[in-house]
Amino acid sequence: TNHFSLGTLVDLSFSYKLSYWKRRGVEFLPPNLIFGNFKDAVLFRSAPGWHLGDLHKMARPDAPFVGFYIFHKPCLLLRDPDVIKHFMIRDFDNFCDRHFAGSTQRDSIGMKNLFGLKNPAWKYLRSKITPTLTRGKLKQMLPLMMEIAEPMMSYIKDHPANQDNVRILDAQDLNYKYTTDLIASVALGTKIDSFYNPNEEFSLAVGESFYGFKRMVALLAVFFMPELVEVIGTKILCTSTFVRKVFWNAMESREKSGKKRGDFIDSLIQIKKGEQDPVYKFEGENLLYQSGTFFSGFESSSTCTAFTLMELAKHPEYQELARNDINNAIEKYGWTYEAFQEMKYLEQIILESLRLHPPVSTVDRYTREDYQIPNTDVIIEKGTPIYISLYGLGTDPKFWDEPQVFNPNRFAKGSQIPDAYMTFGIGPRMCVGMKVGQLHAKVVITILLRDYKIWQTKEHTSYLDPRSTVTAAGNGINLHFKKI
Repeated sequence: TNHFSLGTLVDLSFSYKLSYWKRRGVEFLPPNLIFGNFKDAVLFRSAPGWHLGDLHKMARPDAPFVGFYIFHKPCLLLRDPDVIKHFMIRDFDNFCDRHFAGSTQRDSIGMKNLFGLKNPAWKYLRSKITPTLTRGKLKQMLPLMMEIAEPMMSYIKDHPANQDNVRILDAQDLNYKYTTDLIASVALGTKIDSFYNPNEEFSLAVGESFYGFKRMVALLAVFFMPELVEVIGTKILCTSTFVRKVFWNAMESREKSGKKRGDFIDSLIQIKKGEQDPVYKFEGENLLYQSGTFFSGFESSSTCTAFTLMELAKHPEYQELARNDINNAIEKYGWTYEAFQEMKYLEQIILESLRLHPPVSTVDRYTREDYQIPNTDVIIEKGTPIYISLYGLGTDPKFWDEPQVFNPNRFAKGSQIPDAYMTFGIGPRMCVGMKVGQLHAKVVITILLRDYKIWQTKEHTSYLDPRSTVTAAGNGINLHFKKI
């Protein structure tokens, strides 16, 4: 009987915790007694971001928001763009911090930057980083982006082809290699070649940060269970003594020589020499942490590029239109920044690919003070995590016709883009690297499509990696490449 009564007590305590939303009169998704609504994600059966999209779909179609639980922690999922605007724009001051911001990840390159900082440091940092991504800076980065594509093209050419001169390569892997070199070049000011001469130490460090299992667990914890981060300890996000070494060597030699290379190191030296604000000093490790912004940023645009190539491989008609768009722009402007700006149809394709495959598919915020949701009597308690699912919004039939169909014309000039499109986030904390990310994607796709036709066969269909909090294909993205 003792066992029974203890079990009953535990059950009662769990049931009470899981009746939180019911007691507050908020519509909610019925939870599992132990995992809440997060069982498949916690057990890595379903990609956590995708799983949140499923929760979005399970709710009543017209519900503007819905309560759910991660284990026994009550969380709120926002489903309606108008409600989201209240949280993210009008009342930004109450929701300016991410849910995971400022947890004690002392050592992590991934946190002490725009992704992880809380206000007021975040606001100051944002004002300093934004000018490093202006049009002028992007023009300087473009040659670096193009130079890095050269070994990629040779690598494809050297890949064994069948009798019809077709090569099968993993577009996701190509993009990881390219992006590893891009991060080295732009964020760390150093040249490497992951295609032919993979610097074991660096490629491993970046590879581990992209898709090592530790990193998968870390991201799940950071996005959905930040309390665990305190428990597991601090060294869980990308920490590499090697990255550190490369970065400081670049800073030092650049400061001595005074040479400019058009990369982020140039910008950092400029910021370091400028006026400083005690809220966030650009010195020591804080400089290194800024390069982490590029790690995460280029990782997202790399994912975007790989999944866009997959969609182009499935839709030869759009691929042909994109190729014409690319060739016209380059004929008109040569290989210049203006040419990439001109590729409007390619941009539509990228935006549509991001709708279906958002690289970072979850937006999260922390409630700083109790908050009454406008036009309701619902009060959200301080400390409640707020989530938005980009998978949910991006394929919600309430906002999109035939949401599962890939159709770049949704973004054609003059068409009304639904407010539910939030791939780059929304409000003051929106993605600062939107332009540089699009340029990265355009450069790689342009260079590939000018030389190759690509397609994907049935047996190579890709699926999502269930372990990954950021979007990744579990079996790669194997495409057929044929020289034009």
